[in-house]
Amino acid sequence: ETSPSTTEDNTKETATPTSDATSRRSSNTKDDEGDEKTDDSEQENLPEDEATAEESDNDEDPTPSFDESYDETGMPGTVELTTPDYMTIPTPMFEIGEKITLGWKYGNYTQRPPVKLSICGKFPRGSNKSPDAAALCDWDIAVNISGSLRKYEWDTVTQGMPGAAFVADSGYLMRFYDSEYGVNNAIPGAGRIVPSVFWFNMYNSRYDLTNQGVPVGYDPSSASSLAVGACSVFAIVLCAMFV
Repeated sequence: ETSPSTTEDNTKETATPTSDATSRRSSNTKDDEGDEKTDDSEQENLPEDEATAEESDNDEDPTPSFDESYDETGMPGTVELTTPDYMTIPTPMFEIGEKITLGWKYGNYTQRPPVKLSICGKFPRGSNKSPDAAALCDWDIAVNISGSLRKYEWDTVTQGMPGAAFVADSGYLMRFYDSEYGVNNAIPGAGRIVPSVFWFNMYNSRYDLTNQGVPVGYDPSSASSLAVGACSVFAIVLCAMFV
């Protein structure tokens, strides 16, 4: 038979290890919580630059971009040629050696017009004038002009490709583009203009008359003398008829 005292002693001995283990777990938990609080405290006491650097290192999916409002899926903007009116004259003709006035406006989707605008030209295919057939531009018409402008005068004498003269031909190309993104960027972002392309032809004028049909160098002050001379000739003809 087991005496009551012996049973009580065994119970006490059995309960003691359990109590000690629980105490140790509780102590470990407190130590862990203390370590976490210490880590948080150290993080709060870090200099701002170091704390920012650590946060940056923990960023698993950074999205760097030169344009924070970039949106590939949005509608892009456009340039519409108004002088000459491209809707009325799809392929305008420009005279070689003259100054050409270009006018334009931005399309309705151009919510972020360019700060700087550039215009370039391309020789026709098969003209053997282009140094690089794959290049989008052969010469610059305008570079980094203000995006607020709506008109520009292109001098075909001074603003062409060095070493290559314009020839009378069809199939020239003109490109308007946002200087910030370049002529090769086909998707600069929603609301920004895509490179806009226009065809044009060039010709050489062989006329000695002006557009009004008046001889070059004509002096209107000599009109009276011309009239007198004509009358004299007419009088001579009449006299010959009746003699």
